[in-house]
Amino acid sequence: MALYSIVIPVFKSTKSLELIVSELMDVQTEKGFQFEIIFVNDSPFFIDTGVFLERLKKKYNNIKVLTLRKNQGQHIATLVGLSKASGDYIITMDDDLQHPVHEIPKLINAMNSNSLTEGIFAVPNYRERKHSLWRSAGSYIFKKIDLIFLEKPKGLVLSSFRIMTKDLANATVNNYNAMPAVSSLMLNCSNNLKNIKVEHNSREFGKTNYTFPKLMTLAINGILYYSSLPLRILGIIGVIGFLGSMLFIFSIVIRKLMIDIDFPGYASTVSLISFFGGLNLFAFGIIGEYLIRIIREQQKPKLEDLVK
Repeated sequence: MALYSIVIPVFKSTKSLELIVSELMDVQTEKGFQFEIIFVNDSPFFIDTGVFLERLKKKYNNIKVLTLRKNQGQHIATLVGLSKASGDYIITMDDDLQHPVHEIPKLINAMNSNSLTEGIFAVPNYRERKHSLWRSAGSYIFKKIDLIFLEKPKGLVLSSFRIMTKDLANATVNNYNAMPAVSSLMLNCSNNLKNIKVEHNSREFGKTNYTFPKLMTLAINGILYYSSLPLRILGIIGVIGFLGSMLFIFSIVIRKLMIDIDFPGYASTVSLISFFGGLNLFAFGIIGEYLIRIIREQQKPKLEDLVK
């Protein structure tokens, strides 16, 4: 029987955790699944969460509790959970009950229905989303940035409610960076990803920690860490600027020889300024190309992670 590890990053949650575990146990019994539940405590300073998690760990023998030394953020916490998961498949979900536990069998069945699929993102219908207006706006912008800069397949929507194979989880963990985004790492590792539609619940406890500025920070990190397109654009601008300055210098020389320019020193001054300005832009382009290669070297996956 396949083992399914369920990784749940936890930040200052208590009451929702008991409900999640209770529902997971019901699904496990009803469907005959075997679950390993991994809570990653990303709020070690919040005593109530630690106490509650230890209580759940003692009550159920299939629960692991991993406590980070300091708050690291949801994505690092998720990666820590992935690295400690023993399951053949790993499911990740939030701790706020917005990801319905009863939809987990749908993820599992979708994964088992196609042996080529390595990861599935569970997303709600747009009109059924329970996020606030600003959160939805931020998510929309984030999706557009993913599409343009991360070369995400058109139509694929990323989500923190997902299932992946153990091999893809290992590849994701092995290739993380200082500012990771788990879904973007999965996208870098595999194209065998797809979506399924699921329900989306309203948040029952607490409030979201993802403010609009935090979403924008994630979007900027996604651009800078997972795409070389901004540097490529800078390089193209540098080459165009250099060629434009050469054409301008050529026109100045032609005007000097054919028409004669009345201002003494104008031709030489303008030509020198244009030349060195264009040379600077060209140098920026060259530096950009070198930086692209450095980034790609840093993001180079291990050879074993390239094979399914």
